[in-house]
Amino acid sequence: MTEITMNRRVSGAVVSASVMAAAGAAIFLLLPVIIGSTMDTLNLSEKQAGLLASSYFGGYLCACVVSFGMVQRINHKTLAKGSYILLSLSLLAAALTLSPVAMGLLMALAGAGAGVLFGLAVLIVGQTDNADGNFGILLVAQQLFAAVLLFILPQWVIPTWGFSGLMLALSIVLGIGLFVLGGIENSPREKSSSNTTTITDPPHLQQIVAGLFALMVYFAALSAVWAFIERMAADQGLQLDQIGFALAFSMLGGVIGGLLVAIIGRRIGRSIPVWLSLLVFIGVFYGYSTNFGIMGFALVTFIFSLFWNYILGYQMAIIAALDRTDRYSVFMPGAQALGAVTGPAAAGFIIADQGYTVLLNIAGVIILITSGLFLHLIRSGKHFA
Repeated sequence: MTEITMNRRVSGAVVSASVMAAAGAAIFLLLPVIIGSTMDTLNLSEKQAGLLASSYFGGYLCACVVSFGMVQRINHKTLAKGSYILLSLSLLAAALTLSPVAMGLLMALAGAGAGVLFGLAVLIVGQTDNADGNFGILLVAQQLFAAVLLFILPQWVIPTWGFSGLMLALSIVLGIGLFVLGGIENSPREKSSSNTTTITDPPHLQQIVAGLFALMVYFAALSAVWAFIERMAADQGLQLDQIGFALAFSMLGGVIGGLLVAIIGRRIGRSIPVWLSLLVFIGVFYGYSTNFGIMGFALVTFIFSLFWNYILGYQMAIIAALDRTDRYSVFMPGAQALGAVTGPAAAGFIIADQGYTVLLNIAGVIILITSGLFLHLIRSGKHFA
């Protein structure tokens, strides 16, 4: 009877965490549609749009950095409720303003709410026995939730109610998570006093820092391209509903990418996925640089999303394998957030001055260099083992 009760508690916690993670990742996964709608409504330039996206991730990054301390001190349900309310009210206020400055501030607040939700979801699932499988559930929940929104919002919400309708719809939908907190414990879980850690030796620490840096830069390059693929497609003459369909279809690729990591695991090692993703992303960036129709855009974006989620699992595993004391892996979400902050901002300036082709070329070079660094870290992990 006790085991059944425990299983129910774990299942409830995973469900609540999955909803939190989906809410925490929704704005990023919807970023191309949000950026495009904002540019059309507020008449923003590419530079301003890039800075607006970075303001959201700035708040997200700050929340990621402090959330791992907050979750040890603040009631988990209270923290989740406050984060949902902050996220929802920020988006609601964004629907009512036409000021780019106010929009940037509100997006930063929304990012803070989303960052805490995501960090808390990671902590909750990380405490379960089957953490690997449950993290896969989180990934699938994020991708499917975003796919539904990407299918509905561009076809039925934005054409009728515009940017304000988009923000209002997101405020309502994400706020519903307030009612799915039943599986979260009322207070932070106490850690055993016997669970002590030692200081990581300098060689390992240098490799971990290098891995976090590579993860950040890799994520920045992909985020820079992802933030503006809606604009690239619009410049090619694709309609908003076509772009929305392609982006929603790409979420399926993200789900498949996560499932591939869970199924294949280390059966083919970690070097092959790094090499394979490098070649695929070079092909993806080339595809965006050519003239394409709806089918070409949908296919390239599907592959983009699939391999982004596919390689991310291996990159995090590479860093975690070097972190023998489990002290520094908690900074991986922050590294991703920092990359998401810098990528779109830099992309806006590059596009304004040089155009999309130069952005894609720079992103390709960055992926090449950071892939080489990850391959070096794989060899380093074997050396220190």
